[in-house]
Amino acid sequence: MKRKWLSLIALVMVAVLFTPVIALGGTNIFYVDTANKKSLNMRSDCTLGDNIIANIPYRAEVTVYEFLAGDAWARVEYNGLMGFVMSRYLSGTRPASGGGSSGGGGSSSSTTISYSGFAPAYYTATVRPSNPSGYVNMRWAPSKSTSVQQIYYAGETLQVIADNGTWCQVYDTSRNICGFMMKQFLTILSVGGEDS
Repeated sequence: MKRKWLSLIALVMVAVLFTPVIALGGTNIFYVDTANKKSLNMRSDCTLGDNIIANIPYRAEVTVYEFLAGDAWARVEYNGLMGFVMSRYLSGTRPASGGGSSGGGGSSSSTTISYSGFAPAYYTATVRPSNPSGYVNMRWAPSKSTSVQQIYYAGETLQVIADNGTWCQVYDTSRNICGFMMKQFLTILSVGGEDS
């Protein structure tokens, strides 16, 4: 009986020791895949703003340790630096050197997209189209020239995670997607979990 227990304990210890290696085996390597073939900003935390600590070149390999904020952000390592990037710009396969991948959204426009002025926010808002029977676009970046990820109708609820006064970075908990919506089309319901 004692021998069976020792064998079982040894088997469990071997499984515990080797499980992390198997779980990480090649699945945590991703590549920068931006639609405009530009570098990706690595940030000190999961917010947009002036917290850029590095620029990761297009097609560069990064190690992903975890996905955060409904998979909108990833904690990554690149050239010995640890930081956070928007996961929409990561691909499981290395993109072609001649251009971005066909997936992942993006704009064919050469318009420069600015993420400046965004501050972390935590509030719940409902969608308020300009026309009660209309809808509001969630875009992949804070610009009307970028592609639409999803449309939302009056009364649908979103979490706002960053805000620059004109645009909000929003997270849809029911669909598990993150994007940007103009602040004028949102009505604040609660701030930090408290009704406003």
